[in-house]
Amino acid sequence: MSPNRSWKPTLALVVLTGLMLTGCGANQAATQPTVTATAVAAVSENVTVPGVTGLTLDKATDQLEELGLKVDAVDSAHGKSIIVKKNWQVTTQDPANGAQAAKGSTVHLGVKNLDDVAAEKAAAEKATAAKVAAEKAAADQAAAAKAAAEKATADKAAADQAAAAKAAADQAARDAAAKLAAEQAAAQQAAQAPAPAAVGGATPGAFCSPTGAVGLSSKGVTYTCKPSATDSRSRWRQ
Repeated sequence: MSPNRSWKPTLALVVLTGLMLTGCGANQAATQPTVTATAVAAVSENVTVPGVTGLTLDKATDQLEELGLKVDAVDSAHGKSIIVKKNWQVTTQDPANGAQAAKGSTVHLGVKNLDDVAAEKAAAEKATAAKVAAEKAAADQAAAAKAAAEKATADKAAADQAAAAKAAADQAARDAAAKLAAEQAAAQQAAQAPAPAAVGGATPGAFCSPTGAVGLSSKGVTYTCKPSATDSRSRWRQ
């Protein structure tokens, strides 16, 4: 083999390799700015998802689509088909309020028919009213029980007081009857006892003893030794 024929293929291979390397470097250099620009564009295409729960589906859809977002709404209660958006209310959303989402991405909404919302609201209000009524009934019952207990206590106190008053009155009556009986017995005994003999030397108004004694004055007038209503000492008195 001659020297000229042996080095020509080798030179061609070196030149081809160099061209390939140059091309790869140029492609890499051209691709890098494109990737960077795409990343910047992706960041700039993100939007903040607004909160749309509580809104009707038509208004929620308008807000989200104005930001470049898509909407996927599903009846979360009964799985019914959604025909008139204004008749549905948003109850849940994903992504949530304030989350970042790329333009063109989908926001998933759970919705309920306004008739269902109204029925649930009416049921909740009815349950609340029933609870309030039950609490009021319980409070009234407790108040009535308290009033009954207080009345029973007052009635018992009044009955005890009346019984005590009656017992005192009965005791006073018994004491009075006993005193009267004693006085009557004493009077009867006194009536049956012989009259004390009159003694002489009774000076009207003079002190004397014993009480009950009978005396005659110098003029023959009979006096009794006894106290008076205004003088507890015994004197000769008529």
